[in-house]
Amino acid sequence: MGIKFKLEKDWHTYWKNPGDAGEGATIKWNLSPGLSASSILWPGPERIPVVPLMTFGYNDEVVLLTRITSTEKIRFPLKLEAEVTWFTCKDICIPQEGVVDVEIEEGEFLASTHNTELKNYMSMVPTTFTGNLRVEELDNKFFVQSVSPGDEQYSNVYFFPYEYGLTSYTKDQIYEKNQNSFTLEIEASEFSLDLGMFEGIIETSTPEGKKFYSISYPLKTDKSESNTNVFLLIIFAFVGGLILNIMPCVFPILSIKILRFVEHSENSSANTLRYGLFYTLGAVLSFLLIALLLVILKSSGENIGWGFQLQYPLVISILFYLFVALGFMFMSNLVFGSSLGNLGSFAQVKNESLESFLTGVLAVVVASPCTAPFMGSAIGFALLQPSLNSFVIFFSLGIGFALPYLILSIKPSLLSFLPKPGAWMETFKQFMAFPMWASALWLLWVLSGQVDKDTVLLVLIGGLIISLSLWLLEKNTSKKLGIKWLVRLLVITLIVGSISILPTEYSVKESRAERPGYSEALLNEYRDSNQLVFLNFTADWCITCKVNEKVALNSQEVISVIEKKNIKYLEADWTRKDADIARKLEEYGRTGVPLYLLFPSVGDPIILPEILTKDILLDYLNELT
Repeated sequence: MGIKFKLEKDWHTYWKNPGDAGEGATIKWNLSPGLSASSILWPGPERIPVVPLMTFGYNDEVVLLTRITSTEKIRFPLKLEAEVTWFTCKDICIPQEGVVDVEIEEGEFLASTHNTELKNYMSMVPTTFTGNLRVEELDNKFFVQSVSPGDEQYSNVYFFPYEYGLTSYTKDQIYEKNQNSFTLEIEASEFSLDLGMFEGIIETSTPEGKKFYSISYPLKTDKSESNTNVFLLIIFAFVGGLILNIMPCVFPILSIKILRFVEHSENSSANTLRYGLFYTLGAVLSFLLIALLLVILKSSGENIGWGFQLQYPLVISILFYLFVALGFMFMSNLVFGSSLGNLGSFAQVKNESLESFLTGVLAVVVASPCTAPFMGSAIGFALLQPSLNSFVIFFSLGIGFALPYLILSIKPSLLSFLPKPGAWMETFKQFMAFPMWASALWLLWVLSGQVDKDTVLLVLIGGLIISLSLWLLEKNTSKKLGIKWLVRLLVITLIVGSISILPTEYSVKESRAERPGYSEALLNEYRDSNQLVFLNFTADWCITCKVNEKVALNSQEVISVIEKKNIKYLEADWTRKDADIARKLEEYGRTGVPLYLLFPSVGDPIILPEILTKDILLDYLNELT
C-alpha cells in the first residue's frame, strides 16, 4: 500500500531521520483480522538545506509505502485504515494529521496507473548494498570505502544516516570517484553518542538516475584503537623508515653509499652535503612517486598494494640486470662517471650527484618488500586514505629512510670509526659485488615463481650478455676513435638484444605449492562447515614471509598441531598480481603481505603478528577452538 502526499510548491515533508529539524511521518494501521503491516518503507530522501541547518525529506510529492501481508484466515471485504501524522514545512512548519481508508473486495486489483506508480516508488526504496564495504573512524571522521555492486558507475555518492548523532549534517561530504569504486569522507557528529553501528543509506547518481542502497557496518568500540590518529602514524612511518636501513633488501646498496661518503669525507664538505641531499631527494621522491602511482592505479580500479612492482616479471628482470651490472662494476674498474658528466652543458649536476640521486631511487625500489614487519598496518592505512594524509605518511617514511645518510653528509666526522680512505676501500668495493649478485639470485628466484623455466633461462642469458657488454667496455682501451665507437655500437646492440628478451607477462609455471591455494569460495565452504582455518597471505618476493615460513610455519611442531586439530591451511600466494587476494587484504586494512588470519569455528578471525616465532604461532594455534 502507498500513502501519497502531494505538497504545495516549495513545501516539503520529512524522512525517518529529518536531520537538524522536523519530524518524520507516522502511520498507525487499523486492519481487518488476518492482516499485518510492516514498518514504513521509506523512499530515498533529498537534502533540503534550511540555512544554517540541513534537513532530509521530500519536496512536492512522495509516496510512503507499507507492505501488507495476510494469513489464510481472512474474510472479504478487507478494510485498511491508517491514521497518519506528518509535518509540512516551508518558512514555517505545520503539524498535520489525517485518516485514510480503503476496502478491497475479493479478486479486486488496482488500476494499472496506480500499479505503475507503486512500482516507481518501490524502486526508490533502498536495497541492500552488495559491494565490498569498509568504514574506518579516525580523527572525528568516517571514511567509507567500497566497490560498486556489479558494473555500475557512480558520478556522485551521499550518505544519509538512520540515527541522529552519527554524522554532521551541515558539513560537506568529500566524494572521490574511482573506476569501479568510491571513497567518501564524512564529518562525524560533534555529539559523542557512542553508536555501535554505521547505518544509513547511500544515494548514488548513475546514468539511469538516482539509486539508493542501505548499508550497515559495525564501528569499533575499542577506544584505544579508534583514537589512533594520523600524527601517530606519521611518527610510526618515520621510525619505520629508520629501521628499514638495516633490512637485508637495502643494506648492500647503502653500504656502498657509506663507502662513497668515506671517499669524499676528506674533500669538500660542501660536496659531501650535496651528495647527501641528492640521495635524500631520490629516496623521498621515490616514496612519493610510488604512493602517487598506487593512488592512480587504485582510482582506475586496480587492486594493488605495497610492493606491487615485484609482481611484474618485467620489473623483476630489469632489477636482475641492474644488480648483475652493479656487481660487475664493483668487481671491475669500469666507471661511467666521465661520460655521465658530459651529457650536456645545461646540466650543472656532476655525476656523483646523479649517482647519489639514483642510489636513493634504487634503495627505495628494492626496499619495499622489507617494510612489512613494521609498516604493514601504517602503509595499509595510508593507501586507504582519501586525502593528503597518504602522501604525508609516505613523505615521513622517506625522510626516516634517508635521514641517517643525510646526517652523515652533514657531519662526515661521524664516520671516524672507519679507517681512513685507502686500499681497503677497493677491497671492500669488490667484496660488495657478492651481496649484489646475491640480490640478483633472489630476484631470479622470485621470477621463477611467475614464469616458466625457459623464460628464466632467457633472463639468465640476458644477464650473461649484460656482463659481456660491460667486460667489452672495460677492455675497450683503444685510442683509435673508430674501434672505440665500433665496440660501443656492439655493446649497445647486445644490451638492446638482452632487453628485447625480457618477459612482459606471466607464463605457465610448475606449482610449488604443497597446500591448497586460497579462494573465497573455498574459504566460505570451510567457514560454513565450522572448520578451523589458517589463512597465510604470502609472496615469493616477501622476505619476511619466507623467514616466518622457515622459522615457524614449516616447523614440525606447528605442522603437527595443524594436523592434530584438523586446521584447514590455505595459502594466498600474491607473488603474481591477483585482484581477489588484493581485495581480501584490503578488507583487513592491508595493502601488502604478510598477513596471517586464524578463523575459529565460529566468529571473526584473529589477526596474528607480522613477525612470527614458533612459540608465538603455537600459542595461537593451541588456543583456537
